[in-house]
Amino acid sequence: MNQNNIIPLLRSTLNLSHNARIEQKPSGIVNCVYKLIDNDEQYAVKWTGGDEFSGIDRFNQFVLQQQLAKQRVAPEPVWLSDDEHIWVERWEDNDTSHLRGNVVETLAKTLAYIHRLPITSRPLNLLARWEHYVDSAQLGVFETLRQQAETYRATVIKSEQDTQHYVLCHNDLHISHILRSTPPVVVDWEYSAMGNRFFDVASCAVINELPADDITHLCDAYADASGLLPGEVKQNVEQQLNIVNVTNQLWQAALFAAKQRA
Repeated sequence: MNQNNIIPLLRSTLNLSHNARIEQKPSGIVNCVYKLIDNDEQYAVKWTGGDEFSGIDRFNQFVLQQQLAKQRVAPEPVWLSDDEHIWVERWEDNDTSHLRGNVVETLAKTLAYIHRLPITSRPLNLLARWEHYVDSAQLGVFETLRQQAETYRATVIKSEQDTQHYVLCHNDLHISHILRSTPPVVVDWEYSAMGNRFFDVASCAVINELPADDITHLCDAYADASGLLPGEVKQNVEQQLNIVNVTNQLWQAALFAAKQRA
């Protein structure tokens, strides 16, 4: 998206003044993020037009984030374009003081906080998401990655039917997504859904590239924050790590295929 088009596009919707200005911010692999400043108002503007492969329902994520904003755990969403390519939310400043502490414990406590939220959203339905990635990547029946995913099918079904551990999950909790830790304010909820808590913990470990000792620490700190047994958490997270890795590989395959078609 051309940065110069953002302010004219949003001028009427956000009632912008002639003082409005835009700054590009560090972004992910697919999307672009901008900070829109208009006198005392500040917004985060996300262009998601580069994501035609993930299958995210952004309207439902917008509704979910409205609930999260009421709980003060996420920025308030303001506007979503009809084509769902432009997302606007209130800008939240990043307080990096928590990065000077124990990052692993911050991740664990934030996960536990999210998992206790009294919010219900749509289910993750990981198998359906896998099928979407497989179709997007055009993986054949006999390709290794697709066959590897099939070996975890029964485990995925069982874990998503485990009502004791079925909670709201972020599913993309990198430390950079935590703007404040006490109480938590978190961004980038695109992959959030109802799912198995241990998949979320394992996703967090993989996304933050934690070594084995830190994964153990994450499990112990999460168990302490959630009132669970450390051994139970570690056993389940170890099982989910394989599922997370397969999910990430399928996502990467779908992204690669989408770039090849572009």
